[in-house]
Amino acid sequence: MPTVIDEIRRNANQFASNPAIIEGERVWTHAKLWDRVDRLSQNFLFRLFRGDVVLAWLSNVHEAIEAELACLQSWCVWVSANSRFTAQEFIGIYDDCFKRGLLIIDAEHLSRLWNLILPSELGERTLLTGSDVELAGFGSYEAVIRANESIRPPGERGHAREYARLRYTSGTTGKPKAAILPHRVYLASLHNLQHELHPLGPDDRVLHAAPLTHASGALVFPILAAGGANVILPHFDVEKVLETIETQRITTMFIVPTILHWLASSPSFQTRDLSSLKTIFYGGAPTSIEQLNPIIERLGTKLVHIYGMTEAPYPITTLKREEHWVGNPKLGSIGKPTTICRLKITDETGNELGEDEVGEIWVRGANVMSGYWHDDEETKKVLKGKWLATGDLGKRDTDGYYWIVDRKKDVIISGGFNVYAKEVESVLCAHSEIAEAAVVGIPHSDWGEMVAAFVVLKPGSTLDSETIAQWCHQRLSGYKCPKRVEIIGELPKNSSGKILKKALTDAGQAPTDRS
Repeated sequence: MPTVIDEIRRNANQFASNPAIIEGERVWTHAKLWDRVDRLSQNFLFRLFRGDVVLAWLSNVHEAIEAELACLQSWCVWVSANSRFTAQEFIGIYDDCFKRGLLIIDAEHLSRLWNLILPSELGERTLLTGSDVELAGFGSYEAVIRANESIRPPGERGHAREYARLRYTSGTTGKPKAAILPHRVYLASLHNLQHELHPLGPDDRVLHAAPLTHASGALVFPILAAGGANVILPHFDVEKVLETIETQRITTMFIVPTILHWLASSPSFQTRDLSSLKTIFYGGAPTSIEQLNPIIERLGTKLVHIYGMTEAPYPITTLKREEHWVGNPKLGSIGKPTTICRLKITDETGNELGEDEVGEIWVRGANVMSGYWHDDEETKKVLKGKWLATGDLGKRDTDGYYWIVDRKKDVIISGGFNVYAKEVESVLCAHSEIAEAAVVGIPHSDWGEMVAAFVVLKPGSTLDSETIAQWCHQRLSGYKCPKRVEIIGELPKNSSGKILKKALTDAGQAPTDRS
């Protein structure tokens, strides 16, 4: 079976002298990258068994790319913890999957674990990254690179169903679950992205300002296969991102809608030379058309909206570049399925619904997970034969475009009527002075639930709750309008940037009743 590594390395010698990773002033060519990956692979093959876990807790750094490549070509299982996790969140993953394997971590993240994990527990099972970092009892990542020979592992073949990665969910509704992604998912995702991106070549450069542990990391492999470069920023900063796009001639990047809006709100967005950009993937959260239009006017048809999930990596559907034009009635949809995916809208019993009927979105394709790690009960809830029940409510229009209506768990039932939180949030975010909004159901003795809105204003705004409520009443049916509106400084979010709606329903955070 050819693997994703085979695909990436097929023409690697042709690009040997091209930059593969750019991190600040440091540059690794494709030849240097694969030299380091092969050395690291030799160490993995020596100390690990096939199927052992390689658990990484790193920031946006070159080691995160090297270690994942080495892990895959050594037939180990890759687990990458979000760099923004708290120590307790990391411990949850560590306890869940790290029975036998290797931990790759930097000194800053390791310091968070003191008094939580005994150093003796880790010992030789840990590689510490950094320039020649040495700490008693821990192995040095760079020392391992130097100590091993640069020999590509033999072309041992495995099965497409063998585990390649455990990808943990964001955990907005409880304990995170690990989606099992076999090698076939990596290969399918690579081919999928190669089809949906503009034609890639050695001059392409992808900017990783979003975490490599999120959707941005999916762009690493297509760009390497094309002989291009991954430009890494350690963290997101609006002006640094815009400057890097201009100076590094960035052609591709992934960003979530909130960050896209922040970029567009900067004065530099209008003055920087952004002409090198060819494709900007965005997704992961709702996006208002009002916020998209000025970006489209500035950039033209360079945006691609993608829909995907932990259990079926990006993209499941896309709204393509040529469909991003001001006035297109399909803006706001998630587009159409990619070539490797099939979708259907189902009722509660799994029967397929017709056009414009709202139901749960089910997906099938080579990019769908095998199940949840050590969790048969949760697996049975979402895997229906070859179909994955996404938990998203949506509909398909007469032209074959799919629209997300809401998360199944976020539907508010008020007075017997279904209120889709996403619809109310879209109306709120269409206001020029509102930066973010989250809508939840608050228990109510008469209605069952009442609609409550939490709103973050843009700097300088003087909006009050009454004005916001009136804005909604002008655009929504009465039963959909928030009965409570609270203006807050920021929305509670997890380490992946997803809003923690459960926290907003807690009694201590419930807003004042306007009714």
